Amino acid sequence: MRPRRFPLPSVFILFLTLLACSGGGDDLRIYEQEKVMMGTIMKVKAVAPGGAEDRTRAAFEAAFREISELESELSEWQPASPVSAVNREAGVKSVQVPDAVVTVTQKARKIAETTNGAFDVTFKPIGRLWNVENRAVPPPPDSIRSALSLVDYRAIALDTAKQTLYLKKTGMEIGFGGIAKGYAAWRAGEVLQRHGIRDFIINAGGDLYLSGKKGEWFWRSGIQNPDDVKGRPVFSFDVVSSCGIATSGNYENFFIHEGVRYHHIIDLSTGYPARGVKSVTVFSGDPAKADAYATAFFIMGNKKALQIVAEDPSLAFILIDSKNRIFRSPNLDSFIRER
Repeated sequence: MRPRRFPLPSVFILFLTLLACSGGGDDLRIYEQEKVMMGTIMKVKAVAPGGAEDRTRAAFEAAFREISELESELSEWQPASPVSAVNREAGVKSVQVPDAVVTVTQKARKIAETTNGAFDVTFKPIGRLWNVENRAVPPPPDSIRSALSLVDYRAIALDTAKQTLYLKKTGMEIGFGGIAKGYAAWRAGEVLQRHGIRDFIINAGGDLYLSGKKGEWFWRSGIQNPDDVKGRPVFSFDVVSSCGIATSGNYENFFIHEGVRYHHIIDLSTGYPARGVKSVTVFSGDPAKADAYATAFFIMGNKKALQIVAEDPSLAFILIDSKNRIFRSPNLDSFIRER
């Protein structure tokens, strides 16, 4: 799993006004706004008529309010959040939680079951132990074993009727960092659509939710070269259907010890960083699923990822392994067209 932090204030706005520039199509403009939220930069870009600035501004503000509310509910870094309360009461009692926590827990638990625990929101004890940004050597094996004993999605007790959540083991903690941004992007996209905006990109710290087109053209994106993230992408593509796109890679957060790279995506079956893959990009009509399965597929590898996609064609992926071989799921053309 990959720990993600949500520590920054949601009220800090990098651009207070919408930026407009010429877009494709007659009298269309691209409007953009971004804010620091959920521990990252959340960007919203939309295509709308040139005279729609006030309406678009209102839609953007409503979308950011939605994200802010979700952050207050889903963050494990805010002491007053329901998730923090659940973690404090682990092994003691159940805690009343809002709809968003119920929904994300349901999604996360289903994905954990499908991936046999490769994705597990109870990863936080092992994620905190590794904390590769502040580490120069691997943790001791006994510390890894101790942390892993607290990681088990099957020890999550969710009562959907009473809307309560309980962690069965004292010391357990949940963290939605591997799924919350995708879920927030989807909810923000729903807000934009209710305001009449159909053509947009929501960039949640690198996890994307794309809808519609950029005037006459499809939205375009690409996949970084894991060995040269500042260079040209390994390939580019047009996005031909609305979807979430999320990437997990071993090239962002890591340290090197005795010639071995230790990155931040932990294989929960071993307690050590996953091996064999450099990068996975996942596509799904549900951005939360794309977010979570990007982590899972990185850990599971190509063959097991293909097995899941065969059962669930709402997912597709592109995987680059440690030998720089590129693997594509056979249903990619449902989401993208390579350029």
